[in-house]
Order: sequence, then C-alpha cells, then structure tokens
Amino acid sequence: MKYKTIKSVLKSQLKNNAKVFWTWRKGENEEFTCIYKNYNDNLPIYTTQQLLDKIDEKTNIQSAS
Repeated sequence: MKYKTIKSVLKSQLKNNAKVFWTWRKGENEEFTCIYKNYNDNLPIYTTQQLLDKIDEKTNIQSAS
C-alpha cells in the first residue's frame, strides 16, 4: 500500500494531539516535510489531518482509475 509509512506517522500524531504542520511536494519525486525549521514559501502547508485527508483523497482517486 502506497503511503503506508506517512499515514502511520500522521495517525500517530493525531492520536497524540501533536501540533505540527506538513508540506507535501507532489509529483515524480514526492516528499513530505514536517515543519519545524525547514520551511519553503513554494510549498503548501497542511495540518496533520489535512495531509491525511489529501493522501486518502489521492489514493481513492487512483484506486477508482
């Protein structure tokens, strides 16, 4: 299952009420970055729940194709 590790991390953060933000560089070389010091104005920032929802949305679309 694609995104298994990141989804596990996000779910753990939600369970522990972690207050973090994430960026997601989409495309061929996807990369997730937990925001603490590494911030880039060119990347959208997601809360843990938002990123988990976006990943689920993407995987549901891919499954339907």
